[in-house]
Amino acid sequence: MGLSIERATGAGVLLAVAVALLGLLLTPGSASAHANLVGSEPAANERLEEPPDRVVVWFTERIEPEFSKIEVLDSDGARVDNGDSFVDRSSLTVMTVSLPTIPNGSYTVAWKNVSTVDGHRVRGSFVFSVGEALTASTADPAERPILESPAEPVLRWLILAGSLALAGGLVFALVVANPSARAAACGQRTATRLYRRWWAVTWAAAILIAVGSLGQLVDQASSLAEVGLVDALGRPVITVLSDTAWGRLWLLRIGSLAAVAGALAVVYLRTGLRPPYRLQLVAALPLGMLMLLSLSLTSHGAGTTGIEGPATLTDYLHLLASAAWGGGLIHFAAIVPVVLREAPMPESNRLLRALTPRFSVVAGLSVGVLIATGLYGSWAQVTVLPALATPYGLVLLAKVAIVAPLLLLGAANLIIVRPKLAGSPTAARWLRRLVAAEGTLVVVVLLAVGYLTSLEPARQVASRQGIGLPSGLVFDGFAEGARIMLEVEPARVGENTITVSLENRLGSPITNADAVRVTLSFLGLDLGEDPVSAAPVGGGRYVLEDVVLGFTGAWEAEVLVRRPDAFDARTAFRFEALPRAGGSAAIAPSPDLGILLLGIELGAVGVVFLAVGLPLGGWYSRRSAAIMGIGLLLFSAGAIVVFNNRAADPDDVIVRNPFPSNAESLEKGLAIYQSACQVCHGEGGRGDGPGAAGLDPPPADLVVHVPLHPDKDLFKFIDEGIAGTSMAPMGGRLTEEEMWHVINYVQTLE
Repeated sequence: MGLSIERATGAGVLLAVAVALLGLLLTPGSASAHANLVGSEPAANERLEEPPDRVVVWFTERIEPEFSKIEVLDSDGARVDNGDSFVDRSSLTVMTVSLPTIPNGSYTVAWKNVSTVDGHRVRGSFVFSVGEALTASTADPAERPILESPAEPVLRWLILAGSLALAGGLVFALVVANPSARAAACGQRTATRLYRRWWAVTWAAAILIAVGSLGQLVDQASSLAEVGLVDALGRPVITVLSDTAWGRLWLLRIGSLAAVAGALAVVYLRTGLRPPYRLQLVAALPLGMLMLLSLSLTSHGAGTTGIEGPATLTDYLHLLASAAWGGGLIHFAAIVPVVLREAPMPESNRLLRALTPRFSVVAGLSVGVLIATGLYGSWAQVTVLPALATPYGLVLLAKVAIVAPLLLLGAANLIIVRPKLAGSPTAARWLRRLVAAEGTLVVVVLLAVGYLTSLEPARQVASRQGIGLPSGLVFDGFAEGARIMLEVEPARVGENTITVSLENRLGSPITNADAVRVTLSFLGLDLGEDPVSAAPVGGGRYVLEDVVLGFTGAWEAEVLVRRPDAFDARTAFRFEALPRAGGSAAIAPSPDLGILLLGIELGAVGVVFLAVGLPLGGWYSRRSAAIMGIGLLLFSAGAIVVFNNRAADPDDVIVRNPFPSNAESLEKGLAIYQSACQVCHGEGGRGDGPGAAGLDPPPADLVVHVPLHPDKDLFKFIDEGIAGTSMAPMGGRLTEEEMWHVINYVQTLE
């Protein structure tokens, strides 16, 4: 190919990639895929004695305010809400609508939303009743269309295949083809013909991206506006680009593509497709990486609540490795026939012997990264093994099944064909066949990935369908000679049955307990729960019926057993209450485990780079030193992440107000509110203070917003302010104690 770049270009490119990745790692990620129902108030199928004044719905991901809405309908299908549905801009996972005083009856809540990440639209409904039994029972539907749009997988495949071929082609040219042509003393004629083939594949990739992106934009606008494709070409397209996060990332992708095309055009204008090409391609590489980043920011990883940053970084590393190996392989498969056809025999043999080992290094590094990041990504989107039975899980398994022969072909090239290139004329032909087969499999894998990224994550489907979820929880403990067994059924938000079974040391039932008391405490809030006595039902079993668990998350059940012939026995068990059946968040990756696994992933990738670089010359060769330098950086970053995760003290996280809401606290809170808050929020907290005029957006209505958030979120809003609003940080003006007193006061506003 004869790209005349300085000898250190390959090492410089690798180091530039490392710096970019490290910068992304150390920058906090906050992208918040399908925004499914987590819970609601009133809850699905709940019977209320008094009519609610609003309906609040929580979702798994952030949603677009302009395309999301709630409607409340009575049994005749007439709308009864106040028509003021809105998304809480301080927490884009919350949507609410207010209600007038509604009469007794059954009501249906119909909602729809659009994810801020990948722009997917989701609809759902549930019912509740006031003052009477439900006349119908619905919940977030377990079965939905597998694909929002039949064209979506194909469009995603075009974009993904083109992006990987474009970015991977730049890496291939700079790190593989250029040094190989120089090492093989490749002639000007051969180098020019190779470059023309590379040029054709690169521009074909750019065209695929452009066509796929334009099709995806029209398809997205059609879906969100609920109009035909032709009708979407006007205002709907403009609205998507201007009013959605997905549209802004689309513009980033197209802008990056245009910049890469401009850099390639400069190459053509300055060289006329004749080498040398100098540093224009080096300038194009970061732009190609930026284009891949725009894809990661609209991925399932970016929509994985709780681990958005680690999952997005993992997806980006996966894309970079896929580009280097898969995209480079497409170019390799395209130029091998040119080498065999255009170059004289000695020159073609020299060039293939130079190309193959260099690309093998790139492929080896990429495969190591793909395995580590693929495992993390699969855990984040599948989470539990039974979820592999969902459409997402089945396509994921199919993708792995296709990758397996791809790895075998690569191994055959490396172990069998490569050593014979110097002495066997048939080896070059076998190389061409095997590389062509690998390139074909890469295209098939990308088609599977296009379909995979169009599907709802396996964990969300499994959550709604109850796949892999326990039907109840059982705990066992010993205290004061008594075996205490606790059963919680179904261990979900709502009504539960708690059974305590008692046995003595010999396994016989304890039937003479004077009292068996259970105290339930939600660990996220101080609810001040009182102990409740369980009723004996015989055989050493004591039951509590209709125990309401009001929140998802961690609970503690403390059991106290009093007997006339023994000391009081006391023990406690902790468990996770899952959302109601039908929700989409019952299965979710643990944020703490996600951080730990990220550190392990980065460390493993660092070890791969160190292991590959060491036999290539270690620190005594520029190329191997660059590889090992990246490995050392990644390993160190992984170690830092793991250490910080283990050193983190969960007790440092404030989860509830340390000051009781008594008269003294409310008096202090009122005084602080009047001096620091009332000028904007108004005397009654409605956002109508004298300083509210001209503020855009206007101050929040605290009567509506405060009940939507726990104490720790309210503290954060006051302390740090709310980005994009007129709510400035108060941490420099108020002490922590003053902020807690204000929170107590504003929670009394009505």
